[in-house]
Amino acid sequence: MKRIVGLLIILTCFVNVRALAQERPLALKNVTVIDATGAGPQSNMTVLVTNNRIAAIRESSKAQLPRDVRVIDMQGKFLIPGLWDMHVHLSKAGENTLPLFIANGVTSVRDMGGDFELMARWKKEIDQGKRIGPRIKISGPILESLTNVERMKREATIEPVDRFRLGVADPTSAEAAIARLAGMGVDFVKIRTVASVETYRALAVAAHKHHLDLVGHPAASPEEILKAGQRSIEHGFFPPLIDRTLEQRRELFRKFATNGTAIVPTLVTGEALLIPYERAKAIAEDSNGKVDVRRQYLSGYLIKDWMEQVEEKKDYPPGFIKLLDERLRDVREMFQAGMSVMPGTDVAVLLVWPGFSLHDELRLLVEQVGLTPMEALISATRAPAEFFGVDGNPGTIQEGKIADMVLLESNPLDDIKNTRSIAAVVSGGRFISKSEIQEMLAECAVRAQQENSKSER
Repeated sequence: MKRIVGLLIILTCFVNVRALAQERPLALKNVTVIDATGAGPQSNMTVLVTNNRIAAIRESSKAQLPRDVRVIDMQGKFLIPGLWDMHVHLSKAGENTLPLFIANGVTSVRDMGGDFELMARWKKEIDQGKRIGPRIKISGPILESLTNVERMKREATIEPVDRFRLGVADPTSAEAAIARLAGMGVDFVKIRTVASVETYRALAVAAHKHHLDLVGHPAASPEEILKAGQRSIEHGFFPPLIDRTLEQRRELFRKFATNGTAIVPTLVTGEALLIPYERAKAIAEDSNGKVDVRRQYLSGYLIKDWMEQVEEKKDYPPGFIKLLDERLRDVREMFQAGMSVMPGTDVAVLLVWPGFSLHDELRLLVEQVGLTPMEALISATRAPAEFFGVDGNPGTIQEGKIADMVLLESNPLDDIKNTRSIAAVVSGGRFISKSEIQEMLAECAVRAQQENSKSER
């Protein structure tokens, strides 16, 4: 019986994907459009989608629609571009989590390190309409100091280190490492740790040579990062820049803004890190989702990795909360200085939930950093598209753009938490209703429970 149920779930997913791929032209009628261009809301609009693109945006009273169009009246609803999560680790999260992003209106992600072959396969299947999931920008293995990679192997971490990390011993190894990533076909390269400042410089030179953007942790001094032209800084500076005056920090951040360097602060990871050990352990162990309903969708490697992270909570250094507060101060000052702030969640970190936590990050950007709801919305839509180059990347609701959009029950400009009030999602022109989203979530829960049951036997 279990095999039959599993087969039915697989067939249901296949049928759903095929049905989505065969959508007729779509018209969303009488909707309020928040296009993320910076313009204000436009009410009583009709948005026409054909061949996965936005074909027309007109006042509903003036819209001319083709005969075979599927018209859906969205009176009272709000239409925003599909959201981006700019820092995830899908290899760790697992394939069962891919629909969770779409269910939460996250239609694009930037994968910040993992198994390249797996990511490339999922990306292809999603792009071809064979799998439900977000569009993926891929970095491939994370660039690490060779000593750090060797340490991880000695400690026998649950992570398959050789597939997720690429060790770089010294400056002379940098060119070969970047050439290897370029040969894979990555979209950009990510640095986490480096052996020396000279190695960092060599990696930056090699990345530019291969026309690849360099992103990642602040693995060198702020001045070195400026010289290297690093495109984004992940998490913020650790330790925070407490050795500099306010004016020195402002001047530094203004230079980053001029250089086009973005900050992806992943504030939600700070919240997750502050959850007490006992509660974190209870959530991680609760496969049925009774403590936190989102837990029911997760399984496999991710949970094993989470259990390692639960135990690491016992070893947090004194003053950890102060460090987080000082990092937050830096992020506020970066935003005030004009740096682009983009939301990322670091999915795979303990108690960061695929898809769901992006909405927490938007809330924190408003509540803790000072973005307006409109600025937060743009940070998760237009800003990532501009980061990668607007051609071919969704991020605004404009004619000719890829039709990745989210329909909301409530206005996100009144309260950014309203991005959670999802009525439907349009992914590549394919309309996914609220009931279909609930079916996707139910299927994810069943698959996760099956995998959890196997691992317990």
